[in-house]
Amino acid sequence: MLFKKKLLMVLGPAEIEDDILNLGSHHSVYSRTPEFTEFLKGINKKLQYLFVTKNPVFTLGNSGTGAMEAAVTNILSRGERVIVVNGGCFGERWAHICRKHGVEVEEIKLKYGEVVDPKSIKMVLDRDKTIKAVFTTQDETTTGALTDIKSVGEVVKNYNALFVVDAVSSLLVEPLEMDAFNCDVVISSSQKALALPPGLAFISFSPKAMNSVRLSNLRCFYFDAIDYLENWERNQTPFTPPISLLFQLDARLTKIVDEGLPAIQHRYRTITQMLRCGLLELKLELSGKVLANCVTGVNSPKNIDASEVVKILNDKYNIVVAPAPGELKTKLFRIGNFGNISRNDVLYVLKSLGEALMSLGHDVPADAGYKAAQAFFEKAGDKDGY
Repeated sequence: MLFKKKLLMVLGPAEIEDDILNLGSHHSVYSRTPEFTEFLKGINKKLQYLFVTKNPVFTLGNSGTGAMEAAVTNILSRGERVIVVNGGCFGERWAHICRKHGVEVEEIKLKYGEVVDPKSIKMVLDRDKTIKAVFTTQDETTTGALTDIKSVGEVVKNYNALFVVDAVSSLLVEPLEMDAFNCDVVISSSQKALALPPGLAFISFSPKAMNSVRLSNLRCFYFDAIDYLENWERNQTPFTPPISLLFQLDARLTKIVDEGLPAIQHRYRTITQMLRCGLLELKLELSGKVLANCVTGVNSPKNIDASEVVKILNDKYNIVVAPAPGELKTKLFRIGNFGNISRNDVLYVLKSLGEALMSLGHDVPADAGYKAAQAFFEKAGDKDGY
């Protein structure tokens, strides 16, 4: 079945550049040759640049959730205690995975849109010296809330606990320096800011974390970090890698290194600010207190069903935005601008959204957001985004 092309303004998968997309049709090759080993060596080095780390970064052939489970099963043993910061679906997922493997979880449960205060983590660590790890989510895409990873790392480094960061939706768009921020395990995946197809995940362990790996009794066959480390050291993979995705990854990483992390983060931030400028001009309220790049939660105006807005954008304008989970489905929708999103894409989204809202009774000119965003971008003086 073939699907109609639509503009993906969701939280992943993301829009992909044509030249990267076309590499997915590259003919297959045998991965156990000296040539492919040299190719993987280059990818490994560029991933270390992306994570800002001297530690090995392993590439897994699965989604980001697989990397989450790899983090849990490699550093923990059954019956150990951990802290999980739960600010939404993905913080909650850390807790589910830990409990699935017999790990005891103390949750720091946050209200919708809130971010964790590092002092609350310190209080638990002071009270319970048996805590083995602290699990956080840098960008909780359920709400668009951004955790201050650097500040949390400053707290956790003073204890025996490991600091684990879900950077699936934050890597590349938010500052994240694994070594400087005192992170022990960082995970991410391919389908968000990296603007690649789903199917690749990444995980890196600090030396402190690798010491725990060697003591873990949860280590499984496919996600065994020691196996990955041995293969990483010879620039290979334990199992058959998704070769086409690696061709795309290599090209994308090369672009990232050439442009530089600060420039890319600035470009993403400018596009995000442009979008939010237009949303505010449409008299829409943004959700969350500390907003992450590329994830914008939008509260639907009173008497307008958010799910209807999502449906009109999809059916009439071929724009896909993300509905809110659960009971918030009628009150909130989320707009992502990961990947190959340009200023013209943002302008089209704002124009279409304005028209959709007006058709549902919102008393704001349909082109208000479009005009405001256009003025913002001209003032910013930046060139086009992705």
